[in-house]
Amino acid sequence: MTQRIAAIVAVYILALSAAHAGENVKGAAHKTKYEQPFFESGVVKEIPSRPVPRIDPLQSPAHVGTFTSLTGWYDYQSNGGSVQQIRMNPANGNISTTWMTAFDSLASGHNASRRVMHAYSSNSGASWTNFNSLYVPDRRAGFPSIDLGQGPFAGAPIIANHSIITGGQVQATIFVDFPEGGGAFSEIGPPTGFGSDETIWPYVAATTDGSVVIAGSRSTAATVHYASTADFVSWSPLAQMIGPVQSGGRYPVQSNGTGRVGIVANNNNPVSLTTGGNWFTESTNNGVTWSTPVNLYGFRESGVDTFLAYVHSDFVYNGNNPLFVFSETHNTLDMDQISFWSQATGFKVAVAHDPTKYFFDAKNQRFHALRLGWPSIGLSGNTIVVAFQAFEADTDRLGWNYSDLWFVTSGNGGNTWSTPQNITNTRFVDERYPSVSKWNPPGQFNMVWTQKAGASGLYAFPGAQQPPNPDTVRTFQVFQKILLTDVKSPEEIATGFRLNQNYPNPFNPATKIGYTVAQAGLVSLKVYNMLGEEVATLLNEELQPGTYQATFNASSLSSGVYMYKLKAGSYTESKRMLLLK
Repeated sequence: MTQRIAAIVAVYILALSAAHAGENVKGAAHKTKYEQPFFESGVVKEIPSRPVPRIDPLQSPAHVGTFTSLTGWYDYQSNGGSVQQIRMNPANGNISTTWMTAFDSLASGHNASRRVMHAYSSNSGASWTNFNSLYVPDRRAGFPSIDLGQGPFAGAPIIANHSIITGGQVQATIFVDFPEGGGAFSEIGPPTGFGSDETIWPYVAATTDGSVVIAGSRSTAATVHYASTADFVSWSPLAQMIGPVQSGGRYPVQSNGTGRVGIVANNNNPVSLTTGGNWFTESTNNGVTWSTPVNLYGFRESGVDTFLAYVHSDFVYNGNNPLFVFSETHNTLDMDQISFWSQATGFKVAVAHDPTKYFFDAKNQRFHALRLGWPSIGLSGNTIVVAFQAFEADTDRLGWNYSDLWFVTSGNGGNTWSTPQNITNTRFVDERYPSVSKWNPPGQFNMVWTQKAGASGLYAFPGAQQPPNPDTVRTFQVFQKILLTDVKSPEEIATGFRLNQNYPNPFNPATKIGYTVAQAGLVSLKVYNMLGEEVATLLNEELQPGTYQATFNASSLSSGVYMYKLKAGSYTESKRMLLLK
């Protein structure tokens, strides 16, 4: 490469063991002043439901979307930059992706066949090239993330991953494909001064002056540091950054195109009520100087519920305003949801817990919440899009749950969210690790994910836990463009009446009851004891079609079984709930 990046700033976030305590934040709010975002209002419509395909899980995988031509056997994407694997170029619509795989189907563990690959589309995802199975680099490498260059390297795919360098050391390294689409990646060597402690799971963002910012983890160190360089080779000494983090490999780093760049670092795996958090630091000058990191989210209370931030987090800039999503789990209950946070809105539930849609996975799904999680956030114009994965009722021969991919949108800055919609809706096909392009044209969003058929779970390579035929667990990267003109708002999406099971159940003293109304009219929701006596009227009013939720507080009632009944016109439905004091 004949040209040089004017300034490359690297931020390495070092891993801290789970025993270290982070700053506790209860109902945390970001302390940095941000400009209020401007959002266009808009209505999204429903994607028509797809029939569930009946497939033989031992045959070639059925799928939704198109293959990017990247395939292999290694599916353990959870540690590294899977949330940051696709970028669409705003200047020309070209799309670049990265992905981790392995070419040896019989290997096991951390083996030398692990590779990072790259795919490129010059026609907005209609067709793909992988440059004859280009490896980035052609040596052991893993857990990549991608961004597009700015400044003198505008549009050039930039991939960060960790790979084996001289002496067998595993270190984060950057690869730049300039000009865009050539497939000739030039390597930027790793920084010096880190000692023998390996730097892994890097995330990358390009800034307006041609700089590159990366965030990564080290497995044994207990502090956070900066490192910077003025060229591809000479890295400056380390400078310390405040805030402990934990290994787990999710440290999203994003830039906004005007000199602002931010990093989220988690030490949640999951967290407790006294430790953990999602630390956020930001630069307004392309990574030259940084704000003091703040603990944006450790845990929060919502009514009677206390939620903890799990290892999954992501964010995107809308102008100068960072928009965050967090995967949440209840501190004591089997209850998972996804929350959204911005300076303008505070915390909003983007995806509510719903055991009728998302199923409990009883197996060891490492780094996954119990039912749903792994959110990835992007923008379609000024519409916010969040894709996520959730376990479904179907299981493989080992009893492991398959995962589907879902998404929600918000057209009003994150204040309200559409009803979750299933993108994949496949049986015996496992779809995981969604990655949404941060920038998308208005009215659509572009995403990739990892897919395999006939075997679930995030374990890697054949072995004791796998079916005997390696071909049945081959993994693929899949691309899909989703048009938001096919999505409905929450008020439009209800297709029938429904009364949900209350949650939590058993409860003390309050619980929530969700229900769906299909037609406008008088709706009542009442609670009865086992003698048939009415003990509470939660609702008795005219409602428009939509999905609603009521809260029942039974602090004045004694322990026991109660019935609740929804009545709307000729429709009635009742369910039981248990109050335990």
